[in-house]
Amino acid sequence: MWRRAVSDKVERLEQLRPIVAIVGRPNVGKSTLLNRLAGGRHAITDDQPGVTRDRVYVEVEWSGRRFTMVDTGGYVSGSADAMEAAVRGQAEEALEEADIVIFLCDGATGVTSIDRDVADLLRRRDTPCLLAVNKMDHPEQQRYEGEFYSLGLGDPVPVSAATGRRSGDLLEAVIARFDELDLPGEEEEGELIRVAIAGRPNVGKSTLTNQLAGYRVSIVSDQPGTTRDTTGIRLAWGGRRFLIMDTAGLRRRSRIDTQVEYYSVLRASSSIEEADVVLVLVDGDEGLASQDARIMRLVADAGRAMLVVVNKWDLVDRSESPAEAFRAELHRQLPFLVDYPSVFVSALTGRRVGRCLESVARVYDTWRARIPTARLNRWVEEVGRRLGPAGSAGGARVLYVTQQGTAPPSFVVFCDHPERVEVSYRRFLANSLREEFGFAGSPLKIAWRSRRSKGGRSRRAAAPAPDTQT
Repeated sequence: MWRRAVSDKVERLEQLRPIVAIVGRPNVGKSTLLNRLAGGRHAITDDQPGVTRDRVYVEVEWSGRRFTMVDTGGYVSGSADAMEAAVRGQAEEALEEADIVIFLCDGATGVTSIDRDVADLLRRRDTPCLLAVNKMDHPEQQRYEGEFYSLGLGDPVPVSAATGRRSGDLLEAVIARFDELDLPGEEEEGELIRVAIAGRPNVGKSTLTNQLAGYRVSIVSDQPGTTRDTTGIRLAWGGRRFLIMDTAGLRRRSRIDTQVEYYSVLRASSSIEEADVVLVLVDGDEGLASQDARIMRLVADAGRAMLVVVNKWDLVDRSESPAEAFRAELHRQLPFLVDYPSVFVSALTGRRVGRCLESVARVYDTWRARIPTARLNRWVEEVGRRLGPAGSAGGARVLYVTQQGTAPPSFVVFCDHPERVEVSYRRFLANSLREEFGFAGSPLKIAWRSRRSKGGRSRRAAAPAPDTQT
């Protein structure tokens, strides 16, 4: 359990549950085991080694106890390869924060020199360790367990991550260690703003994640596609709690070449769906690309709050292209972005990165905002007086407005003939709603419904007007 200050304003939140880290050399089945124990496809799996790079955190429940399980990349001791060294660093950081370690070996290949190196590392640490031997699909394979005693880590637990054989025994062993160590149980988490950092490859998502956290959460490389799984970190700022999710770069489907890349993009898209607020990164040095527009539309269509983050602003000659000129160009190319705030940062140097969490909290509050019906209808009356006869909206008269829901804000406009309301008036009313109540950064859902103005029952129009989102 820990809590430490990262900067003057941002804190990394303490883990609410015990942490169990899975470590081992490449291709022993760590991600498959995590998916099996957690009961879902949380980590990307593939036959090729080195698929997992960053740490992947998943909540697991067994026998009424909940804990956080961490998947790590394959540990290769002494490698000079930059990516393998970075992955090794991620595994070592997982060991630092773990309460219990599962050291996973491959029963099909036996003990290797790398297994012995990892075992030496684990024996020098105080963290309790469980030795698990994977790919033991049949009971008769257990006669090969003997050589794993040579690692000096106690009795091996034979498992099959692929079939689930004896996975329950491994979880029982984990829970037993909790009781021995007297680890704290689950704590109340409180409100958590889920923030996904999305964008096309190599725009600086991992660099921004690390800058916000104040330490290395994700591996950063000039090589596109470095991030594969979604990684997350909990932070506190300004009395609010955030879950920051670094996602893989979103490519166009026609440019996805491998199965691993396909699942990376799928994970990133799922993170957008699960988020409350999405930070869409744009490369300020390159300008807006067509894929940026696709991602922004994906976020808006998902009903998520959105903040446009123009990164690499340190590389731009601001005397020739000031922020206002860049913002105006964004609005010219994508007019709907006028409803979404933008910030200009350098994730590499940290310049103005603090504005991100401030803006996230603001757009989250608008995304969750609820306007009293009385106030909405005072606004409707004011709009009608200001427009005069034009307020009839093509022969239809707006009677009243109610808010149907939040996240995103959803409204129902009742009028006598919704089928007559022109698109231009619908847009006008939506823009007026934004201006009056400050819904910057959030999509709005507006449904038009029919109701008689006097003494009548609620009824639908013969040709009901479609619901709209702006």
